[in-house]
This record gives sequence, structure tokens and C-alpha cells, in this order.
Amino acid sequence: MRHDIAVPATWNAPGTEEKRGCSRAAVPCYHYRTYGLVLSSQFELPELRGTKPTPSPDIEILADSVPEDPTNTGVGEVALQGSADSSQLIFEGVARYRIEQGKRILIDRRMLKTRGTGTPERDLRGHLLGSAMGTLLHQKHWLPLRLSALETPDGAWGFTGVPGAGISTLAAWLHYHHDWPLLTDEVGVIKPDEALPYLHPGPPRLKLRKEALASLEFDHHSLSRDLTRAGKYHLNLHREFHTYAQPLKALVLLERAEKGTAASLEPLEGREALEVVMAALYLPEWGQAFNGPARLMTYASELAQRIHVYRYRRPWSLEDMGLNLAPLVQRIHERASHITA
Repeated sequence: MRHDIAVPATWNAPGTEEKRGCSRAAVPCYHYRTYGLVLSSQFELPELRGTKPTPSPDIEILADSVPEDPTNTGVGEVALQGSADSSQLIFEGVARYRIEQGKRILIDRRMLKTRGTGTPERDLRGHLLGSAMGTLLHQKHWLPLRLSALETPDGAWGFTGVPGAGISTLAAWLHYHHDWPLLTDEVGVIKPDEALPYLHPGPPRLKLRKEALASLEFDHHSLSRDLTRAGKYHLNLHREFHTYAQPLKALVLLERAEKGTAASLEPLEGREALEVVMAALYLPEWGQAFNGPARLMTYASELAQRIHVYRYRRPWSLEDMGLNLAPLVQRIHERASHITA
């Protein structure tokens, strides 16, 4: 079985593409918006919201042949290669992604091969919208943060934590039980040069475990599995996301409370707040590579000083989620009331 992605058959050979936008040949060109960027793509990306065509997109996504680096051994599931202007991600059995100057992503599909079950088109898009796009955002010297975010009565609040901390589950609960619009799940972007710390949302989808889906009365059998997190499923909710940028008001670190301990919300300042922001960085190794430790630390420190940072500890129980969320929800409403008073 060939693992090819569904792209137009008549794309240009390497070197014949337009400088901006899709190639000169009669190739269907898809246009999307995410992370505050307009994308033109030779690949259809149903996970993203479409937008009007533009002659000058911010990002190009092209099918191309990427030169193989003879120094790469190909060992491991993914290999990382990079320089100041160009980076390469190699996913064995899927594709090679070349990310250039924060402006384009070239996708070489020659590595595709049969590898068990799974949908090759979904695999290719998953790595494109995940690691490849995250690398591009670091090339632009921005701050991609690993978080879920909602538009609360107090504005945009983000939630972060270690993998498995229940970030997406908490966001989904607040959305469905408090009617707070979702902004992004997994990654959102801060552009350090903006006057306010605007959070630019990523793809409008939730990644939830089947237990969380069941508590929200969704059937996981009809959903696609996540590539990077075992047991998680994608819930695409384009109409229930607000995908425009909003100032980030707060970042909340989720932690597990000891059994029998009540949920609590603690404000953090100084070094502790900075540590939360640094820990929330998406693909931090690329942040170090493209920004350098000093500039990356400056960006994170400035953000920590411009937003409210909290540590939220609660027992991990879906049955008592409403009760455990009380301190968090109360603080958000208190802050909203203070602003409107």
C-alpha cells in the first residue's frame, strides 16, 4: 500500500514555484489562517479554517524533494537537523519536512511506506501542524506555548502542565459547562514585539482521552486518534472556537493534589512565575537554537511580568470536576467583577 497524501497530481517540479503563493502551474491552492498567519498550501488541511486567497501569504507549504543529509543516520523515529535559516524534521516512514526562514515548509514524501495501521494523510498533516509548524514559529522568533486557552469572563486564560495533567480535559469542561468559548488547544503563540501579549490561537480542535469524551457524551469511535499521545482523540470544533487573537490575561499551571486534599489556586510571582512560562514553551530545544538562551529568557521573563500566573492543584477526578474547579472559577469571576466595577 502506498502512503501518499491527497494532493494535486500536477504540481511543479522543484525550482519552478512562484516566490509567493502556490506554483505557476494549474495547481489547486488551499488557503488557511492559524497562529495569526495566512497559509497557502498545496496540501488540503481540513483541521484549519479556510480564508480568502492572498497574493502574499505569510507561509507556503509545498510538495518538494528535500536533499538528504549524509550525516543523518536515520536512527530513531524522528531526527532533528537545523541551522539559523533552515531546519529539517525527519519522521521515518512518514516524510521529511524542511522549514526555511520562518516562511515555508517543504514536504518530501519519498519516505512514505507501509507501517502498520493508520491513515498516511492524517500522519503527514499531524506532523506538519505539530512539530514542523512549531519549528517555523521559533524561526520567526516568537513564543509558541503548550497550553489550552479559553475566553473567560476575565479575558483569555491559558492552562499548561506536564503531559497527562488534564489540560485539554479542563478546557473542555469549562467550555461545555460554563459556555466559555475555546481559543486553542495544545499550542498558542505570543509575538514578543506586540504592545500587548496577544495569544494567537492554533488549530481549532481538542485532543481528549476517551474517558473525558465519555463524560461529555461524545463517542470516541468516530474520532481520529492522536499521533503523539496514546489514547487521545481529535475533536474538531471549528464553530465553537474563537480563533482571533486576544490579550493573554493569565497562565495557570495544573498540578495533581494529594489524595483527600481540596483543590487550591495559588498566585505565583518572580522566579516561580518565570519557571511556569519557561516550562510551557513548545519545542524548547528549537527556541534555544533560534533565539539563544539570553533572548529566550528575556521573552519569557517579559511575558511572566505582563500576565497573572497561578498554580492550580486539584484531585484528578472527572466525577468531582465541578467541585474541584470552584476555586479557579471563583477567581476568574472575581477578577472580571473587579474590572467591570
